Amino acid sequence: MKPKTVHLAFFFIPFLFAQSDVDQVEIKTITKIDVPFAGTMTFSNTIHAANGKFKEEVESSFDRFYTRMAMGGNRTAGKIINYDDQSLIMYSVSKKQFAVEDFQTIKNNDGTPSLKDVTRMNPGGNNDRDRENDKSNSEDNADQNSNLRPKPTVERIISKDLEQVNQFTCKKVITKISSSSGVFTMVEWITEDTLILDFADTIQRDLVESYGGTLSAQPTSSSWVSRIEPKKKHEVVNGKIIKSSMTSVNEKGKASFSMQMEISSAKKVDFNPLMFIVPKNYRKVDEFE
Repeated sequence: MKPKTVHLAFFFIPFLFAQSDVDQVEIKTITKIDVPFAGTMTFSNTIHAANGKFKEEVESSFDRFYTRMAMGGNRTAGKIINYDDQSLIMYSVSKKQFAVEDFQTIKNNDGTPSLKDVTRMNPGGNNDRDRENDKSNSEDNADQNSNLRPKPTVERIISKDLEQVNQFTCKKVITKISSSSGVFTMVEWITEDTLILDFADTIQRDLVESYGGTLSAQPTSSSWVSRIEPKKKHEVVNGKIIKSSMTSVNEKGKASFSMQMEISSAKKVDFNPLMFIVPKNYRKVDEFE
């Protein structure tokens, strides 16, 4: 029965891709992370998605020398997933190199690509299934550790007024989680105008699932609050996060971490097949260092 299920899935995937009247979308996001002793890390992300095709390119920069060396230097890298030729491509703009892995090879590896995901900030890269497993493991550890210390308290404010963030009309949500180790604050601007964002998410998820992988959901304050207070009903603001800020302050009142993310633009564009092809002057390699 299992092989039949796989064949049916592949039969319907092109049909699912063809259901939208959107030809191609472009989404630009900027993320800045500040960590004491590590400095500021900036990631400029551009996503292109079309029927059966997904491309993500990230320009990474690090303002401190040692952090820059640990992360492999300032660089621009990306990945392309293409249903037509059943391929996952990782490429480096900085090195003018690319590596390819076909869907069948990934499926034979339980849906986990062997190629390093060069769009991830962590040294050595990662892949979506690993991130899902890491998430589960960390949550299990958090559950075990939560029994050893007092439960944190949650304060949550959902604005009744709407705010404009770039092209999006958003509702502002402020969540503050306090514990004996400090205070974590997350501010989100959430929109219900999700057509373009949903299109890109669906394309990526369907492509990843077509080679047997899984794609972890974007973490939100609602999911964190539900884990902290599972028996308490919290209002959920539906939609996509357009802008967010996270700050963590330790028990001494000193900032230990901050992050800002903002989708600067999301728009429909004319379909350009060349956007999903590696330039001819790039050199093919077996894997990235």
